[in-house]
Amino acid sequence: MTAQARKAASEAVLQQHGIGVNPQLPMLDDDDGVSLRSEQEVWCRLVALWGVVSTAMLRQNTFFKEYFATPERRSMLSNDEAAFLFEDTPPEEDIIRFSWRLEALVFLAWCAGLVDDVGDSASLPAAPSNAEEILPLYPHDLLDATTLRAAIRLRGKAEILDRADLLYRLHWAVRDAKLTGSAPPAGINPGVVLEWHHAVNWMIRDGDEDDWDAVSTDT
Repeated sequence: MTAQARKAASEAVLQQHGIGVNPQLPMLDDDDGVSLRSEQEVWCRLVALWGVVSTAMLRQNTFFKEYFATPERRSMLSNDEAAFLFEDTPPEEDIIRFSWRLEALVFLAWCAGLVDDVGDSASLPAAPSNAEEILPLYPHDLLDATTLRAAIRLRGKAEILDRADLLYRLHWAVRDAKLTGSAPPAGINPGVVLEWHHAVNWMIRDGDEDDWDAVSTDT
């Protein structure tokens, strides 16, 4: 699919759901201009997200501090993630923020072929995600997450770019509603949109940004 055709397909999906479209938003790169993250990079990112999401949700559990104490595993974490995970009493706003990273984790699990689908039938983020399907792939001891690594089979570039384009245009609609004081698009969870957009932009190397903390979700 060309970038122009992908843009038109995304706009058609949004219009079918009564969601505003900005025809002035530019196209994403064609497939040939995009290089996806490798399976190894996705594995490291999935492990890091598992660590910080679990730390946020299981507040009294010190397992993840121990798990990421080795230099090799700590290097999987971004600077922001490491500061949170090793903080004894993180601020409540950080706990909430990293709890939301569950959405990025599940979206990247979809990119990695570990879950069949995310979102509704139109690939729209309508409700919070559930990670139960992939949790058995993670270790319950201090061993490496080799089962998770062996299970990863990245989806095709075109399929991931379809989601990237749709999320880019959907995120604009969510932000436009907020700026104009309108209700968000019906049936859409704005927090999920943000996390999926962040994850997919990292996945497609948007802006050639390698720092997870600095990945842009501009619209």
